[in-house]
Amino acid sequence: MTERQPELFADVAVRTQLFSNPTSIFTYQVPAPLRSTLVEGTLVWVPFGRQRVQGIVLGLYTTLPQHIQAVAQQATPGAGKGGEPTRPTIRAIIEPSETGIVLPAHLLRLARWVHGYYRARLWDALELLLPPGAEQEAAAVWRATASGLAVELATLPSSERGVLYYLRRNGETPEKMLHDVLHGSPSELRRLCNALKERGLVACGTAVSRPKARTQYERMVRLLLPPSELPAAIEQLGRASRQIVVLRSIAERVGEAEAPDPELGVPAADMPLTTLRQLAERGLVELTQREVLRNPLDGAAIKPDVPPELSPLQAKVLAPISDAVLARQHAVFLLHGVTGSGKTELYLRAIARALRQGRQALVLVPEIALTAQLVRRFAARFGAQVVVLHSGLSLGERFDTWRRLRRGEARVVVGSRSAVFAPLPELGLIVVDEEHEPSYKHEEGVRYQARDVALELAALTDSVVILGSATPAVESYQRAREGMYTLLDLPERVGRKANGGSKSIPLPPVQIVDMRLELQQGNRSIFSRALQRALSDVLKKRQQALLFLNRRGTAAFVMCRDCGYVVGCPRCSAPLTVHLVGQEGLNGARSAGYELLRCHTCGHRELAPTTCPECWSARIRHFGIGTQRVVAAVEELWPDARVLRWDRDVTGRKGAHDRLLQLFLNHEADIVVGTQMIAKGLDLPLVTLVGVVSADTGLHMPDFRAGERAFQLMAQVAGRAGRRDLGGQVILQSYTPDHYALCAAAEHDYRGFFREEIAFREETHYPPFSQLVRFVASGANPDGVRTQAEALAERINDAIRRIQLSDAALIGPAPAFMERMRGRYRWHLLVRAKDVHPLLDVLGPLPGWTVDVDPGSLL
Repeated sequence: MTERQPELFADVAVRTQLFSNPTSIFTYQVPAPLRSTLVEGTLVWVPFGRQRVQGIVLGLYTTLPQHIQAVAQQATPGAGKGGEPTRPTIRAIIEPSETGIVLPAHLLRLARWVHGYYRARLWDALELLLPPGAEQEAAAVWRATASGLAVELATLPSSERGVLYYLRRNGETPEKMLHDVLHGSPSELRRLCNALKERGLVACGTAVSRPKARTQYERMVRLLLPPSELPAAIEQLGRASRQIVVLRSIAERVGEAEAPDPELGVPAADMPLTTLRQLAERGLVELTQREVLRNPLDGAAIKPDVPPELSPLQAKVLAPISDAVLARQHAVFLLHGVTGSGKTELYLRAIARALRQGRQALVLVPEIALTAQLVRRFAARFGAQVVVLHSGLSLGERFDTWRRLRRGEARVVVGSRSAVFAPLPELGLIVVDEEHEPSYKHEEGVRYQARDVALELAALTDSVVILGSATPAVESYQRAREGMYTLLDLPERVGRKANGGSKSIPLPPVQIVDMRLELQQGNRSIFSRALQRALSDVLKKRQQALLFLNRRGTAAFVMCRDCGYVVGCPRCSAPLTVHLVGQEGLNGARSAGYELLRCHTCGHRELAPTTCPECWSARIRHFGIGTQRVVAAVEELWPDARVLRWDRDVTGRKGAHDRLLQLFLNHEADIVVGTQMIAKGLDLPLVTLVGVVSADTGLHMPDFRAGERAFQLMAQVAGRAGRRDLGGQVILQSYTPDHYALCAAAEHDYRGFFREEIAFREETHYPPFSQLVRFVASGANPDGVRTQAEALAERINDAIRRIQLSDAALIGPAPAFMERMRGRYRWHLLVRAKDVHPLLDVLGPLPGWTVDVDPGSLL
C-alpha cells in the first residue's frame, strides 16, 4: 500500500492588482505530483477567482497557518466530523510555468526589501527579478460546440445569433477579440456568451499566451552507422535520390568536423526536415537539437590584455578591497578617484580575486553608452566569462544572458541599473561605477535607486561593494566621513611609461569664459574667441575635441518677437524644441531637411510655424541652441572638420553607441558634439580639448541638487580631456561664471565643493540630514487634482501629529514644476523627516498616487 504524502502548502505572490492587499500573497495547496520538486522562487500558474494567473512561490510549509487567505472559496459555517470546524477550502497550484524559471532565495529577500522600502506592490518588485519576456497571460476563449454548429441560427435572438455566427466562422476566439469585433460592452458580451453556454451552444476555455522570449534551439542530426556501412546503406535507398544526397551530406559534415558531438551530431538546420525524418524512420540517423545562446559579444574581435603595473598608490588602495574579498566579508568602499586615476583597473583586479574565490561579480554602469568600451576592457581580461545586460539588447539576448547567469555559466555581468536584479547565485563583488549618477534612479513603476539596491543586495549576500566616482554623491561622501563606508582616495591621474611602469599625469587646466563679456565685445557666435582658437589649434595638430551641450535639437524654443507667444506642447507644460529633420550622414548634418517641433517629454511633433499662431506676425524666431545647431556652427567655421553628433536622436538603434565610439576611436571624426551620454566614463586618448558650450544648462533649476548635478557634470566632462601625454585643456562658457559649482569644477576641487554644499544641506535639513518622500497626483481635471492633493496634505498633517513625528515637515501641496505632462495635470507634496517610513506605515496604500521614496528629482 502506497504511503500517503503529507500535505504541503505554499505562499504565492500573485500577479494581480489589489490595493487592499499590496503584497497579493495567497495560500495554495501543492498538488501531490509537485510536492517533491516544487521549491521557493518557482514561477507557477494558480487559479485566482475565475482567472488563471502567474505567481511566484515565496514559502512552503506543512502546517496551515492561522492567517490563511482563501482565494476563491470561504469556509462554510458548521462543523465537520466529530464536531471539528470545517477547514477553509484551499485551491491548488495548477502547474509550474513552462519556462522553468526559479528565482534565487536572496533575490526573493531583496524583492521584499524593495517592496517595503520603496512602497511598491510586491508583485511589481518580484517582476524586476524575472527574465525579460517571461510574462504570460491566460485569457478566456470561446468556441462553438457541436450543438452550436448544428443549430439553426434563425431560432436565436439577433444579438446571440451574431456571437454564434462569428464563432462558427472563425473558430475558437479570445473574449477580448470578440469584444473588439462585435463592439459590445464587456458585461453585455459576457451575458450573451453565458446565455449561449447555458443552452450548450458554446463552451468557454482558457488560452495561455506564449512567452515573448524562449530558449532557441538549433536542429542537429546524428549518424547512426559507421562510415564502413555507408555505401551499403546508400545502395539500399535505391531511387530515393533526395535521401541519398542528404545522407552523403551528413557523412561529409561528420568527416569535416574537428570533434563532432557524439550525442548531438552535426548541424542540420539547412537540410530538408521531411527527408531527415525519412532517414530517421529507416534507422540511419537520429534527429537531435542543441541550445543556441544569443550573445551580443559573439564575433567581437577582442584581444586579451596584459594587466599593467599598478602605481604605489593604486596598490595601497587595492589592498583593503582585496582583503575583504578574500575574507568573504561584507564591506562597502567609496573609491574617490579623479578622472583617469585608474579606478577601472582596480575594479578588474578586485574582480579577478573574486573569481579566484569561485564567486561572481556585478558591475553597474549608469549609461548604455559606457557599456561598450567598459565591456571590451572586461572581456579582454576575463574572456567568455563576461556578459552584458541592458535594455539595448534584444529580448532573446537578455533572456539567454539571464539563464547563463542563473546557471553560473557566466561569472561577470556588466549592465545598467536593471542588472542589479540579475540572478547571481554566487555573488561576491558589486562595483557601482559613477555611483553619483542620477540615472541609477528608476523614474517609472518601482522607483528604486540601483545604487542603494546594490548595497542591500551586498548585505544579503555578504558581498563587497565598490562605489566608484570622481565626484561622489554628497550623501555617499558624508556616509564615508561618518564611517559607514571606507573612503579610499586616488587624487592623481595615472599614465604609462614606455617600459610599462606608471607615472603621474596632471589634470587639464580649466578656463571659465564669461559669455557676457564676449557679447559686450561684439562676439555673437555660440563659440567664445578662446574656444574658437582652441578648436583651430586642435584641428591643425590633427587631435580631437569634444563639444558638450546638454540639449538636443537645433533651438530650445520658438517665440514671436511681436507678441511674445511661445510654441508649447498641447499636452505638456513645456515649449517645443526645434529639430532639423532630413537625410543625415556621419557628421550629423542634415540636407534637404525641414524643421520639426518636438516635445522631449511626451514625444508630440508638429511642423514649425512660419507665422505666429496668435498675432499672425512673420517675426517668429528660434531661441537657444541644441546639438544640431552646434554641429551646423562647427561646419560653418571649419568646413573641413569631420563632425560626429552623439545624442539620443542618433543612438536609437541597437549598437549605435558602439559604432559611434569606434568611429571616434579610429579617428574617423575630429570633433564630437554630444549631450551628457559622452560626459562620463569614456576613455578617448586623442581628445585634448573639451568645450562646454553652455555650462548654465540646469544650473538654476528649482531642485536642491541643481548645484551638485552641475558640478558633477562639469567635472566629469572636463575629465575627458588630456588623458594621455598629449595634455589637454577645458573651456567652460557661462553667463554665471562665479557660481560656486563651476568654480569648484574649474579647480578640480571636490572637497571645496563638498564643504559648500554640505553646509547648505545642513542648514536647510535636506539629505543627507533627512530623508524625503514625494507624493505626486495627476489627472485630466486640474481642480480635481488640486483637491486630491489638499486632501492628502490634511491626512499627512494629521498622521504626523498622531504618531508625534516631531522632526517631520510637509512642503506643499503645489503644482509640479512640469505642471502638465502627457495631458495630465500634476500636483505634488514633499515630506522631510529623519525616517519617512513610520509615516508611510500609517498612511497605508495610496491608490492613484505616485509615492517616490528618496526622489532623484523634485521637478
